[in-house]
Amino acid sequence: MNQWPRDVHRRELGGPDPLDRRLEAPSMSALSWLSSLLRTRSALGLAPSLTPAVVFLPVGVLLGPRALDIVSPALIGRLDLAVSVALAAIGILVGLALGREIQSAPRLFAAASLESAVTIAAVAGATMYFIRHTGVPVGAPPLLAALALGLCASASSATSADPDFEPAAAVATRVADLDDVVPIAAAAVIAVLLPSLPARDAWFLGLAPIGLGLAVGAVGWLLFERAGSGGERAVFVLGTLGLTAGGSAYLHVSPLTTGLVAGLFWTLAPGRGDRIVQEDLAKVQHPLVVLLLLAAGALWRPMPAAIWLLAPYLLFRLAGKVAGAWASARLADASPADLGAYLMPPGVLAIAFALNFTQMLPPEAGDTLLSTVAIGTAAFELFALVVVPRSRPAARTGQPHIVEGAP
Repeated sequence: MNQWPRDVHRRELGGPDPLDRRLEAPSMSALSWLSSLLRTRSALGLAPSLTPAVVFLPVGVLLGPRALDIVSPALIGRLDLAVSVALAAIGILVGLALGREIQSAPRLFAAASLESAVTIAAVAGATMYFIRHTGVPVGAPPLLAALALGLCASASSATSADPDFEPAAAVATRVADLDDVVPIAAAAVIAVLLPSLPARDAWFLGLAPIGLGLAVGAVGWLLFERAGSGGERAVFVLGTLGLTAGGSAYLHVSPLTTGLVAGLFWTLAPGRGDRIVQEDLAKVQHPLVVLLLLAAGALWRPMPAAIWLLAPYLLFRLAGKVAGAWASARLADASPADLGAYLMPPGVLAIAFALNFTQMLPPEAGDTLLSTVAIGTAAFELFALVVVPRSRPAARTGQPHIVEGAP
């Protein structure tokens, strides 16, 4: 009988899928160790020489309107709903992780939230100070632009770590799953701060993702376990995913937040809804990763404001992650140095946040934010190749490594 994903230690949101299992643990020769620095797991089962963001972001730029123009602006506009679907799927996966861990490991959730909050405060505070004292045009009020950039900076990915062998990597992976909860929830605040909206409409948009997520969660909960076959269940899961994305697009709210609420509902509700959703979404998570990265690359623009914001983004995200790891290490029962290093790569979630905000912010502000985050993500992924700890794995016993105190 197959083991449900909640019983397996994850290397990424959504859990391991059949494509992940193609990549085995590295041997300990010098050549293999060097290869493990460059050969990281990627979307679609590919094993490129660098991390997925470093590969697919430039490909998106090359295919975009500023190079080959294969992905034209008109095509990008038509892909907007597909991007919303990908964002909703990521939100659901974070919600599933939250519902699972908050019941079994509340200390880890507290540690992840603290680490995330410290990073948000560091980047947002530095960015707002920088904008106000330099006058860099960002297309939005300084507080709004700074908060959005801070939320993007808080994202972490531990996908290059190996939690099957390293206890610190296993803890960091679970923290990385949970440190996106605070920024996703805070993304709803962006709608409230938009200056173009009346206060009444702003508060409605701030609360709408919660109501929509609960409604989608209830619909899915009633359908999933009543399906007559696995194929029928998959149709229901994809249908609720489309409902989450389409409803969010219609209401102009964050699909990440809506998906988070729906995923949390399925985890806390009786039955196997959460396991059904996670198993089916794991089959499509890799194409969704590629879609987000290619879309971000195609939307990238060489904007002077983005170059100016890159320095505070890189510097204070690094400082925020180090300070956040130091502040939360005791709660997570981990080494501050290892935790901070493992959480350094932002992964696809930083791009997801940036794409989410391009749908909510004024065009100039959204383009500036996405361009800054895209370059920053590639830079941190390269930086993580050097700083992420890599030690000799224990002999494979056929059983996954279990972290002490893990469910």
